[in-house]
Amino acid sequence: MARIRNYVGQLRFYSYVDLVLLLWALHAGLRVVCGVSLLWFGFLIHLEWRHRDRGRLGWHWSIWALLWLAALFVVPGYGTVAFYLCAVGYAYKKRFRWAAAVSSLLNGMLKTFLSLAAPATTVGFAALVLVLMSFRNLLGDIRDAAKDAEENVMTVPVLAGYRRPTPYVYPCGLVATSLTWTLLGGLPWWAFAGALAVQAGTYHLTPR
Repeated sequence: MARIRNYVGQLRFYSYVDLVLLLWALHAGLRVVCGVSLLWFGFLIHLEWRHRDRGRLGWHWSIWALLWLAALFVVPGYGTVAFYLCAVGYAYKKRFRWAAAVSSLLNGMLKTFLSLAAPATTVGFAALVLVLMSFRNLLGDIRDAAKDAEENVMTVPVLAGYRRPTPYVYPCGLVATSLTWTLLGGLPWWAFAGALAVQAGTYHLTPR
């Protein structure tokens, strides 16, 4: 049971439901949702495979490779290739200082490319996704500043001298983006409530 809990926590369903709300707000069809899901979970597994963080069980490389390969057939296009590039660059944040310094932007970009898989995405909406998701990832870096400083991961907060644990700042950003997609997409209240329930029930499962 502990192994299952560990792997489920690494898949970050609290973030996935936010992505589902975003796609819903963009009126994405089933094909796009499936393709984006393959890309997203492939990214997370690739990230864990690359980072090998303490307290997290390992993944075999073939899992993320198969998910990404399948995604190419579901949502082919330049946006998918651009997503791969951003995802790989982000995964190197613990190895290269440049990747750590721009990791928030890379994370925002890869989520923007996910949103562009939906045909209804406008340039303005994509720009909003880029800004909000980059900022939310920056909040994650603020949350992890103490751990990143200890591991010499030079994210923006660490470079700025901020090295204190701030555990609640990222969940606030997560709720804010979920509320934004709900309001902009005119989604029913129960969709937002359901997302909050999933976020509250799964956020603590990720080993940190």
